[in-house]
Amino acid sequence: MSDQQVFAAIDLGSTKVCALVGHALEEDRFEIVGIGTASTHHGIRNGTIVDVQQTVAAIRKAVEIAGRKASHPLTRVVVGFAGGEIEGQDQRVMIALKDREVQESDIDRILQESRTMMGCSSSELLHTIPKSYRIDEQGGILNPVGMVGARLEAQVHVIRGSDMVLANLKRSVERAGLTVREGDLILQPLASARAVLTEDDKELGVCVVDIGGGTTGMVVYQNGALSGVAVVHMGGTAMTKDLAAVLRISQADAERLKREVFSSPGASGSLVPDDEEAGSLTGEELSDAGRRVQAREVVEARLDEILRKVKLDLDRLRQGGYLARGVVLTGGVARMPNIVSFAEKIFDMPVTVGHPGEGIQGLVDQTSGPEFASAVGLLYFARDQWSPSDVPVREPLLSEPASREPLKKEKEGPPAGVRLWNWLREII
Repeated sequence: MSDQQVFAAIDLGSTKVCALVGHALEEDRFEIVGIGTASTHHGIRNGTIVDVQQTVAAIRKAVEIAGRKASHPLTRVVVGFAGGEIEGQDQRVMIALKDREVQESDIDRILQESRTMMGCSSSELLHTIPKSYRIDEQGGILNPVGMVGARLEAQVHVIRGSDMVLANLKRSVERAGLTVREGDLILQPLASARAVLTEDDKELGVCVVDIGGGTTGMVVYQNGALSGVAVVHMGGTAMTKDLAAVLRISQADAERLKREVFSSPGASGSLVPDDEEAGSLTGEELSDAGRRVQAREVVEARLDEILRKVKLDLDRLRQGGYLARGVVLTGGVARMPNIVSFAEKIFDMPVTVGHPGEGIQGLVDQTSGPEFASAVGLLYFARDQWSPSDVPVREPLLSEPASREPLKKEKEGPPAGVRLWNWLREII
C-alpha cells in the first residue's frame, strides 16, 4: 500500500458530533476509513454552542473513536456547522485587464474585492463563491483563466456568519486539540450539496434541504451556479420537544417515540396511518396505536411548519426560476417514511432523498445514509482547499510485509507500543 493522504472532518450538529476520516481516491471518490460520533448533551442548540465544555468533550470523544478506527490520530480538520445568523449576498466586481490574459492572481483580486465590499470583518466571512464571469461583452463564463480581454467582471456570492458564533466554534475545536485554519469552517448545507449533487443537477436547477437536529439549511443552484443559501433555526429537536410537551413525557422518551414514528410508515403521502390501518387494531393495541397516531400528528405538524419556512426562502432565492431537478433532502429527518410524498405536496415539485454512498467506499454501511451527507461533503472541501503541504500522510501499517522484517531485526529499544506512538508522531 502506498502512502495515502488523510483528510478529516467534524460535523457539529445540535444533537451529535460526527468525526470522519477519509483517503481521496481518483474519479472524485473517497475511501472512508474512520468514523466516530458522540452526543453533544445539549452543548449545542440550534447550531450554536451554548456549553463549551460539553461541546469540547463531544468533539474529543468523536475524534478519538474516528482516529482509532482509522489508525491515524487527527490533527487538522474542516468543521461543518449551521448556527447563528447566516447571510448570503451577491457582489458584482470588475477589474481592468488592458487586453491581456486572465491569470489566477486576477481571480484572487476579484474575490478579495468582493470580501471588502461586504463591509464586514474577515472573521465573519465564511465563503466567497464565484457564480459567473464576463470578459468585455461575453458573459456566462465559468473559468476565465487564459482568456484575453479589456476588462473582467464577476458575480460573486459572499456568505457571512456571526462573529461570536464562529469564534466559539473555532475555540471549541482548538480546545479539543485540533487545528482549524482560515477557510476550514464550512456551512453544512453546502457540504451536503457537495456530497449528493452532480454538475448536471446544478445545471438543471436544484435545491438541497439539509434537515438536522437544530437547524434546517438550504442551498439553491441554477444554471450550474450557486443561487443562494438560507438557514431555518428549527429541526428534528423541535419535534422531540413537541412530543414531550403534548404527551407529557420526558425528552428521552419522546426521542425514542419519534424514532419509532420514523421507522414505521403510515399511508402514502402522510406520516399518519390511515383509518384502515388504525381499524385493524383492538384493545391494548388500539390504545398504543392511538398514542402513536397522536405522536405522528405532532411530528407531521412540526415538519409541515419547517418545510413551509424553507419554501418561503426557496421562492425568494430562485426568483421564479425553474428547478428541473427539484428538491433533494438530506439530514437525519430525511429518513422519515413517506417524507418524499409529504414534501412534494408542499414544494409542488419532485423530491428525492440524497445519499452520499455513490461517491464513497470503505465504511459505506456506516456512512451512506442521508444523515452523513454533510460529513462526507466536508471531506471534499478539505481536499479541494488544503495545500499539499497541509495534508498529513498515512504510511503503510506495521502489520504489512514490507515493515515486518525491520522489526524482527530490531532486538533492542523501547517497547512496541512506544515505538508505534513515536512512528505515528513522525508521520504527522
